[in-house]
Amino acid sequence: MVHHPAADADPDADAEVAVRAASAGAAVARARYNTGSRRTADRGLDFTTEADVETERAIRDVLAELRPGDAIVGEELGSSGDGRRRWLVDPICGTLNFAAGMPLFAVNVALDIDDVTTAAAVADPAAGDVFWTDGVAAWHRSAAIEAETGDDRRLQPASSSRLVTVNLESSFPDDSGTRLLSDEVFRARFSPRFLSTTLALAWVATGQQAGYITGGDLRGSVHWTAGIALCRAAGAVVTNLAGDELHTGDHGLVAAADAETHAFLLDRLHTADGEAA
Repeated sequence: MVHHPAADADPDADAEVAVRAASAGAAVARARYNTGSRRTADRGLDFTTEADVETERAIRDVLAELRPGDAIVGEELGSSGDGRRRWLVDPICGTLNFAAGMPLFAVNVALDIDDVTTAAAVADPAAGDVFWTDGVAAWHRSAAIEAETGDDRRLQPASSSRLVTVNLESSFPDDSGTRLLSDEVFRARFSPRFLSTTLALAWVATGQQAGYITGGDLRGSVHWTAGIALCRAAGAVVTNLAGDELHTGDHGLVAAADAETHAFLLDRLHTADGEAA
């Protein structure tokens, strides 16, 4: 029997709440895209726009209606509430892209219960896609898929694109991430990208990218939690930069479509690290 997640989804389930919240935010971001949203706060090269705040408010409105007792941590509006259940909200991940009129940005919503992510959704407002997980499997929802099949489509990682994003906005041990970009063995197999949005991490779960690499401490992050949950639920291999348990040791993240790709990326990353020694 074929499971139909779109048709059978429990409207009261946390995963469906995540989808509704991310979709509400995506609608605002899409409406404000290319409308000259005013900057409201500058942080060096980074900044916030009115659209970021409006998008987060739309997400919070859904959560306040459907999960009024839950805590919320948002990038723009801070923390509210307390308790075991905590929603992590990044209203527009890729604000610089958004403000420049580049359609590479995401809306991230995730639910942590006792620091374990149990539901998440990542919306791609420009494409009209929502990728979501209930912590067990990961799915793709869009108007085109619904019109074609009436179902959500299960995500399946794949390395066939040969695309790997290396997040150069993060810090790597001994600048290994930067040196990886010039590694001839790496470049003979994969084409590196720098997209400045965690939408690229979600694309590892969807099969649109073979891998994603970043440094930094990602624990409890509004930016990373939803994408990590998608990758894990879809069956991608996700570890820290040393190949060990995520959020430990060297921290950072290597997400890959499969074990062989993951082993290759780790090997080349460590080779780049070792060359600095």
